Amino acid sequence: MMDAPRDIALRIRLAGGHEHEVTLREDAPELLALFTALSTPESGDPWVQLPLDGGRAACTVRTSQLVSIVSEPPVVLELQKTPPPAHAASDSRARRARFVVIDDFLGPGEHRELLALALAAEEEFKAGTVNSHDPEYRQNLVILDFGNSVHSRLLQSRLLTWFPLLARTLGIPVFPVGFVESQLTAASEGQYFKVHCDDGPDCPRALSCVYYLHREPRGFAGGDLRLYDCIEADGARRAADTFTVVQPVANRMVVFPSEEFHEAMPVRCPSGDFGDSRFAITSWLHRAARPDPNATFGWGHFHCGVVAPQFVAWPAAGGDGS
Repeated sequence: MMDAPRDIALRIRLAGGHEHEVTLREDAPELLALFTALSTPESGDPWVQLPLDGGRAACTVRTSQLVSIVSEPPVVLELQKTPPPAHAASDSRARRARFVVIDDFLGPGEHRELLALALAAEEEFKAGTVNSHDPEYRQNLVILDFGNSVHSRLLQSRLLTWFPLLARTLGIPVFPVGFVESQLTAASEGQYFKVHCDDGPDCPRALSCVYYLHREPRGFAGGDLRLYDCIEADGARRAADTFTVVQPVANRMVVFPSEEFHEAMPVRCPSGDFGDSRFAITSWLHRAARPDPNATFGWGHFHCGVVAPQFVAWPAAGGDGS
């Protein structure tokens, strides 16, 4: 039987002579984040959030201010170093991740109602899966058919109102929407979703929209969204080592093209209470092959299939394209 993780007492020294003491389990993601930031200050994480008082409070430390860490008992970590490339491909290029963050996306009452729905639906959540069926790649709980609910249509309506502005801000063409898919997820102690994209050859997801909701004050730490820069070379794409961190703030919507590489970092939830989980509603706007004049979304008054000026060159719905 494996030994239980030890508690590690840390004395963190910051620039300016300030010190902060905290105790973390040796398997806590915050512990690795602290030592990684200390050894590789260019890693991209601007801060790390440390749970206090059993998770009932938190202290956010800017990683650029870290000077030293004293641990008792001693901590030995194998920190991965990224070797410099031997020869950079001449036709490779990296681009920054594209995303938009919208705070206070819903009204306070709408946000409270969605949170109450999530808390009341505990028995409906199932273990999340991925197409590869690798149980170690994704660890969280999900309601797959959330898109059929009235509450999902509230988010759909708001997203479709924002859609033209979102497309322009992200620098992508407006496209005809096929339908909107939605899932409700809950991530608790140690749960995560490794680096992935949401689109695929047989999956016409075009925009990914992640809406965060949780109790206040929140009972978890971690669970950040990492949006990776993209390396494109020889017709292939892969996630770069650099990334941008977006924190899971309640009533925050994050929108990005579904082809972007992203990752949900591990959640630390000391209480283990389902109600202290990090909840998120993820919606995907699917791209249609051609506009459908009869398509409606949200509350039913969004006729997004009507052929707009952007689509005047498209073949008529149902036509053969000739």
